[in-house]
Amino acid sequence: MRILCIIPVRGGSKGLPRKNALEINKGKSLLEWTIIQANKVFEHEDIIVSTEDNELSIIAKSVNAKVLDRPAKLAQDDTTTAAVVENILQHLDPDKKIYDAICILQVTSALRKKEDILESIKMISTNKFDSVISCFELTNIHPAKQYTINEVEGIPVAEPILTESHPLQQKHANRHQRSKIFQRNGAIFLVTRDHFIKTGLMWGGCIGIVKMPFERSIDIDTKDELDQARQYLKQNL
Repeated sequence: MRILCIIPVRGGSKGLPRKNALEINKGKSLLEWTIIQANKVFEHEDIIVSTEDNELSIIAKSVNAKVLDRPAKLAQDDTTTAAVVENILQHLDPDKKIYDAICILQVTSALRKKEDILESIKMISTNKFDSVISCFELTNIHPAKQYTINEVEGIPVAEPILTESHPLQQKHANRHQRSKIFQRNGAIFLVTRDHFIKTGLMWGGCIGIVKMPFERSIDIDTKDELDQARQYLKQNL
């Protein structure tokens, strides 16, 4: 199975300006750090950085990464990753003869390890999964305890997120008896080419999970989150 590794990165960021070019560890930017992670697993020719930004393009090329310039129309706030993937595949493999799967490594989820990526590849290579995603376990949050607030005749009324008959309700189960709940952390998305063609989605179908600890599941969008990630790497490398 041949996998195309895509590192999608934009210059614009509202939460933390120019975050993808900021240092994460030992003088390396978030973008460089992710390219280094990719290089530990994938062949150089199978790694593509997609960006519309000149500075990020220069950074990527400075560490010998291949860059595919992204059209401005695919670098908007509402641009989906799937649209970016489709654009890249049209350039690199329009006849669907080269790549069997696509892996997305998000720059802002920088605390993945080589072993996490290898585990996802091992799972997708069994042909038992349509996609594999990285997740962390939610230990103090459960949908059976969550509500939305809706206006009913002018009165705010709490409504359970889960229906009464939903199997996760488990109303009389204590915390240790409830089904475990996992949340995507954005570090790894791996999908077969067939599933992507059929659905246009980066996950779905029969989904495999690579479990990562909560402390390595930081998705960097603020200065505080960047500082947390820096501190983790400082203490654990």
